[in-house]
Amino acid sequence: MFSLELPSDTAALVRGPARVDCVGGCRVFGGFFESFYVPPYKQYPVEGPASLKIDGGSVVFLRGSPIPEDWRLSLEGVVMLVGPTDSGKSGLSTYLVNTHVDRGGVCVVDADVGQSDIGPPGFVTCACTSEPAPHISELKPLDGYYVGSVNLQGMEELLVAGVVRCLRRVSAPLVLINTPGWTTGRGIQLLRALADAAEARVVNVGERILPGPTASRPGHIYPRSPQERRELRNLAYKKHISLKGEATAPAEALSPCRWEGGLVCPWGRYVPGDVERPEGKGRDYVVPRPYLRHILAGLYKAGRLAGYGVVERISDEGISLYTTAEDFDEVRIGKIRLDPQRLEELDPLP
Repeated sequence: MFSLELPSDTAALVRGPARVDCVGGCRVFGGFFESFYVPPYKQYPVEGPASLKIDGGSVVFLRGSPIPEDWRLSLEGVVMLVGPTDSGKSGLSTYLVNTHVDRGGVCVVDADVGQSDIGPPGFVTCACTSEPAPHISELKPLDGYYVGSVNLQGMEELLVAGVVRCLRRVSAPLVLINTPGWTTGRGIQLLRALADAAEARVVNVGERILPGPTASRPGHIYPRSPQERRELRNLAYKKHISLKGEATAPAEALSPCRWEGGLVCPWGRYVPGDVERPEGKGRDYVVPRPYLRHILAGLYKAGRLAGYGVVERISDEGISLYTTAEDFDEVRIGKIRLDPQRLEELDPLP
């Protein structure tokens, strides 16, 4: 642990994993906190003046404010934050939560399924708060919609459905939608569809993608490699999923896929075979037999997310799986596969 004194007109970017105690409190993303934790591969800005005790991590010093001047917005209604990967969308989301929360609360719909903050990767998740938070990843999920993949190509309509579903679950003077960083080609079409379906005002972050004002990208973004992003996803699985037992469900509980000697899904058909790697043409694949095990599932009860599961076996007789919940009536699966012991990504279904 080391101590740090920050004078006025300076800031510290604390990179995790680090535990920070603020003597007399300190300001982070527009909120005031006595202490906070910075997870691995994340970076939180602390504004001076402040007296800090930091355990772990590392620090980058800045002169001036780490918050761009044009982040100081006054918003209401449904607002969608649009920008490429590493543009600062999660940071701006957190800042807007902290600067608007005293107006009657704020809700966040986290639709960045590849780098989820509020729920596990692959899910559109919603949360509401009446208190500031050091980061939106500290918010407690209220509900989630399983899109089923961290790669949205071919799954775009499920993302739109998830955002609309979550908007029906939440209510606050300000509702923020944090979007995926897919801002080229069909990604722009997806973002336009999201804005239309949500009837949302758009705030672009870093660059203008859709019609609407543009907020600046912070000058000091913590860049992350593909491997670090994968590690972040694995940390999110471990944070949100705690498999407590085993369960079985009837075959008809499976959704949106069905079992017909193989897995038949809206995005592809997967037949087990004696191959080393998936082989296919179009949407028809022959996959190694283990690929039809360890598929991540969202467990639903009466249409609401009740927990998570990892499918061990699917057959005409039913589904066996490791679960976090005992009471569910739907097993919704996608392409994501997860090691049930380590809770780490396996090769997904193609």
